[in-house]
Amino acid sequence: MSGPLAAGAQPRIVLVSAGQVSMPPADRAFRAGWPQVEPIHVLDESLSTDGARLGPAHPEIVARFEHLGRYAALMGAEALLFTCSAFAQAIGRVQREQRFPVLTPNEALFDRLLATRGRTAVLVTFPASLEALRTELQAQATRAGVVPQVDFVWVPDAFGAPDHDQKVVDQCVKLAGRYQALALGQFSMARALEAARAVCPIPVWDTPGTAVEKLRVGWEARSRWR
Repeated sequence: MSGPLAAGAQPRIVLVSAGQVSMPPADRAFRAGWPQVEPIHVLDESLSTDGARLGPAHPEIVARFEHLGRYAALMGAEALLFTCSAFAQAIGRVQREQRFPVLTPNEALFDRLLATRGRTAVLVTFPASLEALRTELQAQATRAGVVPQVDFVWVPDAFGAPDHDQKVVDQCVKLAGRYQALALGQFSMARALEAARAVCPIPVWDTPGTAVEKLRVGWEARSRWR
């Protein structure tokens, strides 16, 4: 475990990703929302393929996440942020095992959605994430004692497409008149955020930005670190 930090020091925050595409959005979010912190990346590109083959809650996958949490602890992490969606159950095991804050990719985003009055929507480009994110949101809402008013919308044919960002923006425009706010439900979608905000008359949020804000506010309050 890491020792006490000097006065004014910033925390060591480790990010675990299952794909390189999630890393630049995370870096941009830190530069915009917490530029004093330079996150440390850990990449395991086989998590996505193995998770799809075995299932995201398979004991082998859960064990790998537990090892990743222990590795972050050995690195002296003061906080750990997973950027790979669809693994909430495995991340939950890490949260229970480690003493420092461990965030799922969507935890902070879901906090914001559940606090919003009126109906909101989460956009997803990777179909396998839909049910996992829906289950994670419901569990988070149950813990918070609230009834979610959140819809999940798949953006068809966007994942991996050269016009991915435009498809996401077009879907945001179609949905804007029906909701109080929209959310981009994967780290890899964050690159479409500014374009979506430019054409939507309602708030549009992403996962990296809300996650960084939650980490920063928690660090500044200190008492909110677990």
